[in-house]
Amino acid sequence: MNAVLRLVLLISIVLFPAGPARADEEKVFLLTVPLSGPLGPLGNNAREGAELALKTWGGAYALETMDENSGEFPEDLSLDRVSVALGYFTESRFVADAPRYLYTKKPVLLPYLTSGEAAGRGPASFFRLMPTYREQGQFLGLEVLRMKKRPQRLLIVDGPGDGLAVLTAAFQETLTSPPAPEPASAAPGQKPPKPAPAPKPLDAKAEVRVMGGDRLAEPEGLAEAAEFRPDLIILALSLDEALRLAPGLAGSKMAKTPIWSGTFLGFREVGAAYASLGLNLVLALPAVNLADDGSKAVQDFNRRYLAAYHHHPTWVSALAYDSLNLAIKAVSSAGAPEEIPSRLFGEHHALGVYQLAPGGGGNPPLDFMPVKAETLGYLP
Repeated sequence: MNAVLRLVLLISIVLFPAGPARADEEKVFLLTVPLSGPLGPLGNNAREGAELALKTWGGAYALETMDENSGEFPEDLSLDRVSVALGYFTESRFVADAPRYLYTKKPVLLPYLTSGEAAGRGPASFFRLMPTYREQGQFLGLEVLRMKKRPQRLLIVDGPGDGLAVLTAAFQETLTSPPAPEPASAAPGQKPPKPAPAPKPLDAKAEVRVMGGDRLAEPEGLAEAAEFRPDLIILALSLDEALRLAPGLAGSKMAKTPIWSGTFLGFREVGAAYASLGLNLVLALPAVNLADDGSKAVQDFNRRYLAAYHHHPTWVSALAYDSLNLAIKAVSSAGAPEEIPSRLFGEHHALGVYQLAPGGGGNPPLDFMPVKAETLGYLP
């Protein structure tokens, strides 16, 4: 090659550098979320969170996004080139797609999966970041038992649905038979610390009453609940049921009673309704409380997200950020593709602390978020 050609080549490289390297077999992440239909806004929240993780931690990795509602892979993409798949808001889509991931032996991080049974289709392939209904019920029960002044009258308002029934049962079971804490790990060369004792069950004199949401929506049922004078209300209701119930609660003697619920009510519609009516709603949401100013990791995430997208991150975008962050860590530390699943085991720190295990198991983090006007931006 003569000097002129070398000079032209050098100038072209400087002026027109190559774009990001096209990801090879070991460097592609596939995010599958609903980008159309009624769940489209949530899917876009997740896409933004994943893109931010890739921009922050991803280096030369690539992210391909697939609309869950189309079911079609991006053009020129095959599972052979995917290292880790992420996503799914709907379990029906996951169940339909699970066989292809099992067949190609691709690990899948499922931030939005709430059923251990669905993840059990591939015990070595699927990892879950979203707490199940049982875990949410247990978390709420343990938080009751941690209160300095435990409630003496506790009202559980439940609705139809297998998942909500599981949450209600787990909550009640935890109150009467709280599980022992997980044993703490020991530092190298030291004896493990003595295990912490299990919390004491709820006082035998405390009264726990369960009432159906349809009953509480009636004037007679509302009057009955108000006469009970609960110290704490647990809502195990669907979004629509919780919205229908809000005006009645706000107009009753229970207007100032603390109300706790789980991830299934972590949507702006519910939060806005309860905040506008002055109801004291607190939600158990996955990962770190995004409105918490005490965590540097959360502060940095909020700052970067606001700079990139000019609106507050939701807990959905935070969960997608965490999932891609964990996938990047697993891929970057694995020597070969078959090592990636093992790299997902154990404790991982992102915005929360995740104890992941194959088959959708583990110990996904939960945190409380009081729903006020200033925190509504963090709900999807």
